[in-house]
Amino acid sequence: MAFDYNILTEITTIPSSTGAVYTNASSTKAYVRLIVIHNANTTTETVELWNVPDSGGSVGIAGDTNKMYKADIGAGGTTLIEYQTPGLILEDTNDTIQAKTTTASKVTIQIMGGKE
Repeated sequence: MAFDYNILTEITTIPSSTGAVYTNASSTKAYVRLIVIHNANTTTETVELWNVPDSGGSVGIAGDTNKMYKADIGAGGTTLIEYQTPGLILEDTNDTIQAKTTTASKVTIQIMGGKE
């Protein structure tokens, strides 16, 4: 059975301070299969991502224990992060993928996968 990719988030920019780029909805299980990151800046950008579990039903805080990605992406570069089936699973309300980069509004992100 083939897995169909669906858009979990439209293309959005990553802030320069840590913030949610995907928040899991209530009564939903999300399977992140592909994260596309593009640096539209003319200089290298450092991008960081966190897989943050909810905190008592509220959005949790990103930290060293839940960081899942950090890399420099060159000017005009694109990075793909792909997870094998079933994917990175977010199952609680307000589980989040959080991100930050060096310069606000210069790096874009789109997350694809499935929901049930």
